[in-house]
Amino acid sequence: MTPERFRALTESYGADPARWPEGERAAGQAMAAASGHLGALAEAAALDRLLAAHQVAAPDAALQRRIAASAPAPRAPWWWSGLGLAGVGLAGTLAGALLVSAVLATVPAPAAVDLPYASTGFGGMAHNGSEE
Repeated sequence: MTPERFRALTESYGADPARWPEGERAAGQAMAAASGHLGALAEAAALDRLLAAHQVAAPDAALQRRIAASAPAPRAPWWWSGLGLAGVGLAGTLAGALLVSAVLATVPAPAAVDLPYASTGFGGMAHNGSEE
């Protein structure tokens, strides 16, 4: 591990080796113990303490009332959005059906082909060579 990487670890993850990437944890701890990089570790520890001590005060009741009062009032019942979605889906289905009908009206019908295996039990029987 290089000194630059050790400083990057402490600046990014703090002084606690448990927060360092697992693959670099042992090398970082060895570098901290063996060399004079304790300054970077001390700086990271001071920043860790500062961040841990910071607390945000809970909002007071007046702020909560102002936020609640500024919220927009609901304009329509919740089921209107579902009806809108269903309407858009129905309109898309109808538009697609009309488009397919218009395209198929311009396509010529295929020529009739007499295939012996294409007949059914309800139509004419193809000749199969029997006398019945």
